[in-house]
Amino acid sequence: MTDRLVRGLYPDHGLRAVFVRVADTARMARVLHGLYPTSARLFAEALAAGLLVGSLQKDRARVNLQIECDGPIRGLLVDADAEGSVRGTVRRPEVNFPGDPELGARAALGGSGFLSVLRDLGAGNWYRAHVELRELSIPKDLARYFAESEQTDTALDVAVLASPDEPLTDVAGVLVQKLPDGDPAAVEQVRRALSSGALGRALDAGGSPQDVLAAIVGPGFELMADLEVAYRCSCSIERARSAVSALGRDELEDVLRNEKQAEITCEFCRQHYVVGEEELRTIARRLAEQE
Repeated sequence: MTDRLVRGLYPDHGLRAVFVRVADTARMARVLHGLYPTSARLFAEALAAGLLVGSLQKDRARVNLQIECDGPIRGLLVDADAEGSVRGTVRRPEVNFPGDPELGARAALGGSGFLSVLRDLGAGNWYRAHVELRELSIPKDLARYFAESEQTDTALDVAVLASPDEPLTDVAGVLVQKLPDGDPAAVEQVRRALSSGALGRALDAGGSPQDVLAAIVGPGFELMADLEVAYRCSCSIERARSAVSALGRDELEDVLRNEKQAEITCEFCRQHYVVGEEELRTIARRLAEQE
């Protein structure tokens, strides 16, 4: 099973459906960020949830899904697009509660917080909305976001399957939305199926993304896109230089006096960049000319 994002329609019921699998991506991210089991589980859920929201974007516009909470994990951020690219970061990677993984994830979130979604609308415009973490569950509170902030009839769930040797054996999410002329009863039927654990059972049975959708929603799915999911970061040495320029001339000259170089590590992918002394002097001269 490879990580995929599949989206399409159920035209007979006027529904849009998305399936995403992120197991390999979540395991890679666990190693990349040094995540303990509870942090890794929550981040895996957030990766799937972010891709579900990102799948609704047009072109390569991006979505940020952010959790801020008073629990020990403090928060996390996932950045995703409609083409299956995802990245993110966790504030407290070392959080772990042994025992029941779902109870541990809830404890890590604490007692209150917010789930926020920041959508790229294009042309430099962004839309931001948030809901309280009333359920202290990423998929359940994300469903509330769609109901309250976007007022879109949506059924969704994220499931994490574990084995004795691997807490992230499989990680996947499903989103089903009613189109303008769709059947609300069909969405409610999917919602009931998901609340009874249909996604976990379908994943446990194996099969393709289309098989999982068929087990949850039923027959009649028309495939629109089948994309590879991967942890991809847009950082670069050019972006590192831009970050150094943003320091301003005074702070940059202080770096030159004391450090002779600037070192930047990307919070998303841990890539390390070094901007050397000569480049720093060139940037400082350019900033001085602009004053």
